[in-house]
Amino acid sequence: MKTITLQQAKKIAFGKVSIALGTFDGLHIGHLALMNVVDGQPGKSAVFTFDALPVDIFQAGHKPMRLFTMEEKTAAFNKLGVDYLCVAHFDDAFAHMEKEAFEQLLQDVFSPNSVIVGYNYTYGRRAEGTALTLTQSGESQGYKVKVISPVIMDGRPVSSTRIRERIWDGDVEQANAMLGYAYSMSGVVVYGQGIGRKLGFPTANIRAAVEKIVPKNGVYGVEVDVGSQTYEGVCSIGTNPTVSKNAKQSVEAHILHFDEDIYDQTITVRFMKRVRKELRFENTKQLIAQIKKDIRAVTKS
Repeated sequence: MKTITLQQAKKIAFGKVSIALGTFDGLHIGHLALMNVVDGQPGKSAVFTFDALPVDIFQAGHKPMRLFTMEEKTAAFNKLGVDYLCVAHFDDAFAHMEKEAFEQLLQDVFSPNSVIVGYNYTYGRRAEGTALTLTQSGESQGYKVKVISPVIMDGRPVSSTRIRERIWDGDVEQANAMLGYAYSMSGVVVYGQGIGRKLGFPTANIRAAVEKIVPKNGVYGVEVDVGSQTYEGVCSIGTNPTVSKNAKQSVEAHILHFDEDIYDQTITVRFMKRVRKELRFENTKQLIAQIKKDIRAVTKS
């Protein structure tokens, strides 16, 4: 796969290309249904997406909302075998582009043979462009637009918005079902307060990308990738209320059957299930007893 900017795309003669349009945050099972259609088209395949979410422009200072970092999105599309991933910079000018200007840009840059979008795809200023208007534009420009129906789960369409809501609520199992894989956070292992080690349960504190969604405070059963190896673990998200006051939220993974120095290394934590909410205990003895219960709850599953 070749990852390119919009400016680089303008210099490429794509020929007959089938192109998917969308934000594709998380690349969930609904997105994969769309990409399966792209894969079935003749010629080269391409994805035209953005380096930011629309909310980044319209709601400054919002809480972290991304399921994917740009690096994670690129890696996911690379696994699908897409020929081109075109990443446009989404800024205020792009957000206020007239729908007709976007339609012309699509034709001028890609000269597509077919364009594939989701049923709820919008584009242009005030989201005035829709799958219907794009279909009409395609008819006049000489390419076919394929509109993909939603993937339904529990009576509702799968969407990045639904997945975000489930993660914020701590329901990572439902989020994972819609994603088609376990939600993860990758980050460098940094020094914390050393509380876990003093209690007999050393933790790896990760500093993840600031734009990534952090699951609801609580304790989770996780899988942890360290180098090429994967381990079971228990991850605590919260402020450590039993032993700390006014602490910032942290993401700390106790990796089972593991005792190596991995400071400054990047690890990946995949959230499999939520074990319990964050609790404050009267003393560290009660906390240690609960940690042991949490570990048993994870290893029994």
